[in-house]
Amino acid sequence: MSPSLVASILPLPGVSDLTGTVGVCLSGGGSRALSCAMGQLRGLRHLGLLDRVSAISSVSGGTWANALFSYLPADISDDDFLGPVILDPSTLTLSQLEQLSDNNLGWVPTRLNPPDLILKLGELKACYGYENSELWQGVIGELVLKDYQLWQADSDGFDTRYLSGTDAYLRSPDGPLARNPELTSDDFITIKRPRPQPIFNTSMFTNDGVDADLLPFETNLLAGVRASFEPGPGRLGAVGGGLLETLAMNSSFQSDAGPGTVNTTLPARAFTLSDIVCASSAAFAQMFEEQYPEFSGLVPRYPYWPIAARTSQPVMTYRFADGGSLENLGINALLARGVSRLIVFVNTDQGVCRDPASSEVIVSADLPPLFGLQPYVAGQGYVPYSDENPGQGPTRLYRHNQVFDTAAFDSLKQSLLAARRAGGALLVRQQLTVLRNDWFGIQPQPQPVDVLWVYNDFVSSWWDQLPWESRDVLTIESLDDFPLYNTFTQLFLTPTMVNALAHLACWVVASDSTLGNPGGVSNAGMFIDMFD
Repeated sequence: MSPSLVASILPLPGVSDLTGTVGVCLSGGGSRALSCAMGQLRGLRHLGLLDRVSAISSVSGGTWANALFSYLPADISDDDFLGPVILDPSTLTLSQLEQLSDNNLGWVPTRLNPPDLILKLGELKACYGYENSELWQGVIGELVLKDYQLWQADSDGFDTRYLSGTDAYLRSPDGPLARNPELTSDDFITIKRPRPQPIFNTSMFTNDGVDADLLPFETNLLAGVRASFEPGPGRLGAVGGGLLETLAMNSSFQSDAGPGTVNTTLPARAFTLSDIVCASSAAFAQMFEEQYPEFSGLVPRYPYWPIAARTSQPVMTYRFADGGSLENLGINALLARGVSRLIVFVNTDQGVCRDPASSEVIVSADLPPLFGLQPYVAGQGYVPYSDENPGQGPTRLYRHNQVFDTAAFDSLKQSLLAARRAGGALLVRQQLTVLRNDWFGIQPQPQPVDVLWVYNDFVSSWWDQLPWESRDVLTIESLDDFPLYNTFTQLFLTPTMVNALAHLACWVVASDSTLGNPGGVSNAGMFIDMFD
């Protein structure tokens, strides 16, 4: 008999239901999002709130931060990794902003210079003979994960360790080791300290044609498409219907092994932390693929079989896409788990402003689709999605994202503008009714969810307190675009750019500033109140 595995499938007790808890969303946005996330995690930890978060749902650059934070080796301290809390911007001298400790998360953007990335792609191709669809995985391993002991390439260029949860889960009576005695703990990457449950979001194309849709693909202990999709136009076959333990990703289904478990073939290779991190941030692979023909096919592909139709649907290989190509905030993965209080970090490069021609408030394109609206278009405004107008280009892929009432969007955008004009942090709290969304497997919740929107934008009250030399150098290095670094043109960031953005993000979370906040509540108080 050929070697096989016994893997869990959803439902798995304690993994999916987070009803009544607080979850955090770390949006996509490349090196900008990573730098923001470093400061945001730092601020929540400073307030003693991070240990009270049930889950961190992330996309793309937010996943770079979430993956490293979640799986950080035990011998690297959180202080070293997240950096110091400095809530007085007047003390942020240029020499202070230039410093990163040895194991600081902020080193990652300093390694992502596009010319160096191209050289690294060629170097890895020559060294390991990767297929192009596996190159981005190697780059992420080498430049994002390796320095944190989370990428150990073998002679073929792959980490052979399966992605899993905690050591306690691994060794539990019905855990992966008990079900698969031929494996040992050395075969897994595990979470080494108490952490919120990580949820890494990517997306999967239904086919390779121009009519393809994107389906939400999530990963932590389990991976896959939560909702069930029958075969139909634009799909290769049946998709989804549940989640498979990451241990068995890249496998083929053999048989049911018992309640909540299946027998599978051995995977073609282990599905590693680098695989999900590279898939979640595949927009950058897409960018390089479009610019450099020799790297055609750089966007990752993975074999996948559906839980619901596992006995009838064979494994198929699908092209994956950046999580932000579908839903860039990670909100819907938390709503699918029943999370009732969400802190949503919108780490965007789109500042809040008014269109001078129409006086309409323009906000990040990530927000309107959650309310059933297309991103803003000059001369048209925010157009509702409909069967007659599903959007065009990338906008079309967002048409399944609505989870909140359209009427609530106006209050959000007006409140963000008011906060921006006040010169303080852009913090807006809303009570929002959750709508059913079959695309993401979301059921209506009996009570409105509590959402704290935290929007990355220029904060004049913080900026004006910086020493003049820090402001001048930061203006030059950021191309006069602090803190809205462009995702693609500024994938590489200097330590000064990383630190400044992280310190601002931390200040937004943990400072005693009340400027622009409702009721004179401090920034820190806005976050503390989410846990009361």
